[in-house]
Amino acid sequence: MNDELTLAPIGIVRTPFVNKYDAPRQPQVDGRVDESFVELFPHRNYEQALRDIDGCDRIWLLTFFDRAIGWKPLSLTPRDRVKRGVFATRAPHRPNPIGLTCVEVLGVNGLCIAVRGTDLLDRTPVLDIKPYVAYADSFPESRVRWIDMLGNENVYSVVWGAPYTDLPVDVREHVQRILSTDPFPHPYRRIETRNDGTYVIAVREHRITFVIADQTVTIV
Repeated sequence: MNDELTLAPIGIVRTPFVNKYDAPRQPQVDGRVDESFVELFPHRNYEQALRDIDGCDRIWLLTFFDRAIGWKPLSLTPRDRVKRGVFATRAPHRPNPIGLTCVEVLGVNGLCIAVRGTDLLDRTPVLDIKPYVAYADSFPESRVRWIDMLGNENVYSVVWGAPYTDLPVDVREHVQRILSTDPFPHPYRRIETRNDGTYVIAVREHRITFVIADQTVTIV
């Protein structure tokens, strides 16, 4: 058996998510369902391959995580504090960094499919497109037991007690989103504890210090 396979992208996804922290963890859960576009490459007869795709409410996008470098057999997910086997997670860092995303089809124009509900970075390569078939693909009773054990996320109030007008909007939104769900130290979220008992979250070159009291996070 040949140990190597050759795959060629059929197009790219154009999304509003440029930086890794921009992309929603799970769009339907995160409450950030944005419109994006799947752009297929021209001159490959994909026009015919797209026939009837506008009759699909949802499709699966098989993608290649081109910015996920390296992998480990155990992965620490955003909500967890215990490493899990990577094949039991949806971590992008995998032996073969292939993604599977179910999106809503909004319309088709030539080689461009307008979709909603991606969690992909802009210009992510697309390997294949398949229809979402509810009677075959939906198993609502199925469980992932380690996720069930995590329970629901806590909700924290975030109070900006210090001037933040010099922070870019996307940085403020990221800080607000992360700290309102789980402000405690975690490598994935780049949160650490300082010697004085305060906490700091790192976003690009920015460092935002905060304190936690009960269910309130105050930016200091």
